[in-house]
Amino acid sequence: MGKAKFVIDLDGVIYRNNKPLPHAKDLIELLSERGIDFILATNNSTKTREMFANKLKGMGIEVSPAKIITSSYVTAEYLRKEKGKALIVGEKGIREEIKRIGWDILDHEEWKEATHVIVGMDRSLTYDKLKYATLAINDGARFIATNKDGSFPSEEGLIPGAGSIVSALETATGRRAKVMGKPYQPYVKIVKKILGKGDYWVIGDRIDTDMVLADKMNAKKVLILTGVSKVPRGDEDFVFKDLGGLIELLEKMGL
Repeated sequence: MGKAKFVIDLDGVIYRNNKPLPHAKDLIELLSERGIDFILATNNSTKTREMFANKLKGMGIEVSPAKIITSSYVTAEYLRKEKGKALIVGEKGIREEIKRIGWDILDHEEWKEATHVIVGMDRSLTYDKLKYATLAINDGARFIATNKDGSFPSEEGLIPGAGSIVSALETATGRRAKVMGKPYQPYVKIVKKILGKGDYWVIGDRIDTDMVLADKMNAKKVLILTGVSKVPRGDEDFVFKDLGGLIELLEKMGL
């Protein structure tokens, strides 16, 4: 067996909205103290890695931005070797990551210049944003999605996620987006590049993203029931009501 490497989801596992979930801080401290490699993996495209690190710090959880992988970061890394002009339907996280790789970000009225349409979660979505994105895609711009999560956790409950916006544009254009986030291959590639070879564990709360990611990584599947999925798929290696169960397991295993 290789060295254990952990891929841990954020929303629904480490925190819910702005509150840490049970034993989240304990798990991160345990992994850090024992020198166990881990990354925090999220499909949330609304924040940069630095913004997520600051959010965690506000909860008393210290993590370097370098240990956080967002779907926005994966999108930018996927596009890094290209040159383009992006029409973005999304929030600060994806805009800042695309700026970081030196791309121009267009106003929506400049859609004719777009080489790429990049779509993520956008809580200020308007019909005009969908209209101009549709026009640009139909005019030949590449269609990139940060992720395809149909729903997004909020304080009120599940609300439409980036996948809902992507699906609207797929319907309008008849084109399929190239998806960057969990559980798609660009995300898998970045995770493996950062963690290196080892015995992967994926800890998550969503069967449709986290457990499928584990399948694609040939990883141990650990479902935590503090988030979206409340009923196990049936083939998980471990299912826990919260992270306390995982900590007990790691203690018993001597990891």
